[in-house]
Amino acid sequence: METNGKKEITELRRRRILEELRRHGAVRTVELARSFAVSPMTIRNDLAALAERGLVERVHGGAMLKSPLASEPSYFEKTQLNLAEKRAIGQRAASLVEDGMVLFIGNGTTTMQMVQALKDNPPRRLKVFTNALTHAMELVEIPEVEVYVIGGYLRGVSYAMVGPLAREALGSAYFDRAFLGANGVSLAHGITIPSLEEADTAREVVQRARELVVLADHTKLGAVAHAKIAELATVHILITDDKAAPEILRELVAAGLQVITAEEGR
Repeated sequence: METNGKKEITELRRRRILEELRRHGAVRTVELARSFAVSPMTIRNDLAALAERGLVERVHGGAMLKSPLASEPSYFEKTQLNLAEKRAIGQRAASLVEDGMVLFIGNGTTTMQMVQALKDNPPRRLKVFTNALTHAMELVEIPEVEVYVIGGYLRGVSYAMVGPLAREALGSAYFDRAFLGANGVSLAHGITIPSLEEADTAREVVQRARELVVLADHTKLGAVAHAKIAELATVHILITDDKAAPEILRELVAAGLQVITAEEGR
């Protein structure tokens, strides 16, 4: 039985774990154990207790904040989350682009990092379709890149163009590769995002791409959002960061995905 002093230490540690979750969206057991100088079992007990209170959701190798499936922070709020990891993923995604390709780059803060990487190392004779106004404004500054903006209803929370007009604009276009972000990557539930409207547009893109590349940082692995983009079997390449839990990476590879782990600073 815990003494009052031990209970206070435990509660303090759990409050700090929640603070980490609010800052980063997800935490890993091994990193928390190292940070608090306790055993992984102690951290697992902490996460289990927080999950019982309905504060967190357990995922492979850690936990994430529990939130409604359709909850969606604003674009600018998301730019502050896991920026280093997103930058590494974006740079690795940009390295898959070859001269002369026709691409679709979906909206999102991780795909924006890919756009920034393309500006730093511009390809030649590239055609890029996007449904993101934020991305189009950056892409148009790259020499030898033709930028095509998919029209439609503009969602203020994400700056994405969606709806019937977007689907109609996609009706005559096909892509070598489509690069899409995701809020959830699940073995059971596939690739998901919070918005039904954006998922509808993304599904049309998936049907028109020779290869689908999904960009998702480690906090998205094992998570499930409101609307499905694609089954896991539809994804050709998943790019994540080096903080992803090894066990879930092994399961994704076993499911047939080509998984690329992007390292910060490389």
